[in-house]
Amino acid sequence: MNCPLCEARDVGRIGRDRYYCRECCHEWTKGDGVVQIYEVLSDGSVARIETKPESFSCTLTPLPVVRRRAG
Repeated sequence: MNCPLCEARDVGRIGRDRYYCRECCHEWTKGDGVVQIYEVLSDGSVARIETKPESFSCTLTPLPVVRRRAG
């Protein structure tokens, strides 16, 4: 999954549908095809960023996991 703002691949999962980008330091949620982006403030709280859905591209499908057998 890529960041919807900077397209970086260095993202982490915070919760069930909440993600964090380590490159641009933003959080976002996705659900029902809607992505909401949040700015992380200096005190640790988050503020929602008003964006138009067509102003950024986002891949809502996660990348496949490659499972390998030990041995």
